[in-house]
Amino acid sequence: MRKPFYVVIIAALFIFFTCPSFAAESSIESLNKIRTAKGYIFKINYQTAAEWADGIVFKIFCTFSKDVELSFTSSGNNNIKKGWHKTEIHVPKVYRDRYGYIKDYRVEMYQKGMLIAIKSL
Repeated sequence: MRKPFYVVIIAALFIFFTCPSFAAESSIESLNKIRTAKGYIFKINYQTAAEWADGIVFKIFCTFSKDVELSFTSSGNNNIKKGWHKTEIHVPKVYRDRYGYIKDYRVEMYQKGMLIAIKSL
């Protein structure tokens, strides 16, 4: 009767130690918002610890002064070598004209479809 219990524990430990941990492989280090004549530019500095990283996507959630929340997504990044990297997400001026100024924002980092990091203002 105790045999299935031990099998479940051993299987859980095996899965825990053999599955990759995405949270330790990549992280957002800094997030900057720059207002330009053409809109906003969000500059994201991030670090990857794995030898090669695939499927990295950034998503910016912006809350505008007219209480509208919109999200903007970067293109997918593949074959990224270990180290420090930069990316930018542009928000056109038409959003500022229509919804007002950005009051609050946060960025989420996804790797292979899994949320691995969040950074707020």
